[in-house]
Amino acid sequence: MVAVGGDSGTGKSTLCAGLDSIFGRDRIVEICLDDYHALDRAQRKLVGLTALNPRVNNFAAMEEDLWQLAHGNRITKPVYDHSDGTFGAPEEVKPRDIVIVHGLFPLYTRALRALFDVTVWLAPQLELKVAWKIQRDMKQRGYAEEEVRAEIAKRQPDIDAFIAPQERFADLCVTFSRPVGETDHARLNARIVKSGRFAPLNYSHFASRSTSLREISGGEGPFPRTIIELDGDVDDAVAADVQDTIWQNMGSRHHAGRPVRLGTFSDARGERVSHTLAISQLLIARRVCLVLDQLAQTVAA
Repeated sequence: MVAVGGDSGTGKSTLCAGLDSIFGRDRIVEICLDDYHALDRAQRKLVGLTALNPRVNNFAAMEEDLWQLAHGNRITKPVYDHSDGTFGAPEEVKPRDIVIVHGLFPLYTRALRALFDVTVWLAPQLELKVAWKIQRDMKQRGYAEEEVRAEIAKRQPDIDAFIAPQERFADLCVTFSRPVGETDHARLNARIVKSGRFAPLNYSHFASRSTSLREISGGEGPFPRTIIELDGDVDDAVAADVQDTIWQNMGSRHHAGRPVRLGTFSDARGERVSHTLAISQLLIARRVCLVLDQLAQTVAA
């Protein structure tokens, strides 16, 4: 069970697309927590609440369905249509080896947090988050830029009260940021902070002139926190070497072929590739692989 959380427009779907490529669609099922809105868009507008307010999300159904999937049972879940803000027909979902749950509230309740083996939080630089949300909502959801900016401002109190505080429960927090003077979204810096819940992994194999690793004391958990920093200006050859090295340290998964194209995203220039996104996807996948291997050993024993 893998949680990928963050505010609206932080890149959750883009990150998950890389995990799909790494593990294969036959092994993964994805659950979007937006499907568990308790009110549709018109109803939320009528009562004056945003989708980021817990009062308009059905946590009872969310917790029950994810518990069932975690225990190998199929579910029938609601479906929320972002194109018009209404609910479609429910759909049946069968569990697979990896259940990826992404949305605004994966770590909001203790019951939800207890279900996950790996938890990831996306917290990009504010400037990037706003730009990404505007681009997505205009292209995919038919909003004008002024409408998106107004909605962001309206949501900010709920972000501060209900969404951002969940970051402290994540095993891995990923922050993308724009280097000074850089305008290309394909050349963003990435910073991954690992909490103290997991023992540190050996990242020395991945060291290069464009990566760094350090451990810091403090925080919750029995182990030190680890910070991995990736430079957005990493060149193609170095990025390829780092990705190959991570793949060789992927546990049992390294026997499968590495996806040719990771780190893909879309912006105004079309589909692009970001080396730091690709490396981040691989590092998260490595943690998932190690958990899968540990679970397999437990079952075998």
